[in-house]
Amino acid sequence: MQSNDGPSLDPVLKTGMSKRNIASAEKALARIKSLGWVPLAPYPGSDTHWQVRCVLCQWEGVMFYSHMRRERRHKGCIAPGLRAAAIEGLNNSR
Repeated sequence: MQSNDGPSLDPVLKTGMSKRNIASAEKALARIKSLGWVPLAPYPGSDTHWQVRCVLCQWEGVMFYSHMRRERRHKGCIAPGLRAAAIEGLNNSR
């Protein structure tokens, strides 16, 4: 989620639109999109649940950014050996 002024940040972030939060949000958004996740809520910070959707199977739920960053998936998603190729195909088609 992003606006013309930058990434959408959760209002709970204590320092709000600080340069660090904006940079962290931009990095996190780029990373999760490259791994096949779509944010359904503003960037909440690194150690907080984030509402997301899996582009591989359309599962929706909450995940920690650190878990998405390490390419963890939720139960019931496509097989681990097929994920990388499926995500690459999706990213190349965008």
